[in-house]
Amino acid sequence: MCNPRRVRVRATRDLTDAWEQEVRRQVTRRGQAVGDARVREPLGSSIGAPTLAALSGVLARTDGWERDGESFRHALDGGYLLYHPATRELEIVAEVAAEVAASAEVATVVRGQLAETVEGEGEGTYYDDNYGGRTETHARRDAERNAARAVDAQVDALLAAARAQADDAEGTAVEAAAVARADAALAQAATARVEALRREAATRLVAVGIQGRNIFHQALAGAYRDAILAYARARRAEGITCSENGGVLDIEFELQI
Repeated sequence: MCNPRRVRVRATRDLTDAWEQEVRRQVTRRGQAVGDARVREPLGSSIGAPTLAALSGVLARTDGWERDGESFRHALDGGYLLYHPATRELEIVAEVAAEVAASAEVATVVRGQLAETVEGEGEGTYYDDNYGGRTETHARRDAERNAARAVDAQVDALLAAARAQADDAEGTAVEAAAVARADAALAQAATARVEALRREAATRLVAVGIQGRNIFHQALAGAYRDAILAYARARRAEGITCSENGGVLDIEFELQI
């Protein structure tokens, strides 16, 4: 077997290929729909002014109560409480939330034309003594075939790059349009759920109200205590004692009349 001989062939192709690329984006948005039911109870006619005056101070230092603007808020299982000092009202709110989701898809077609000259090189091998039946003719055919494959690979790469560039260039706008449609669909889906959630919240309002009033009355007891003790001290009462046992508040003092 003689040393191998190599045949190299260079192929050239002038491209004027039209191409198109579909740019498509799908977006899914998720959120919550919330329905509520609420009731307000005026306290000014049933609770004395000194007690209500002391109530804000008690709520400000009681765990679970937080400032919410000019009001005080306490989270509940399935809702929340609001006490409004300005109007002297207790507001009980039952809430029901549900997950909602919406998807949107937007697509556009980008077209272009590839106008380039592409070159590729191929190689084939044969032997002077025709070892293995390999002649120069076989080698040249292999070289031509390999050169054509090299050109095809370059064309594929150029087309892929052009399509990828188009996808990147148009993708931002297409995705923004898909996001806008998904957001609009999500808002519509949430609105559609709200009425049913409000009805469900209305059925829960009684249970939430029981829970809320128990919590509020604990704070109210502290306000009664502070109002009574403030009254006693303002009148120079003697022997002031205050104790609590089993949820019963016992306050004693003596006043000179």
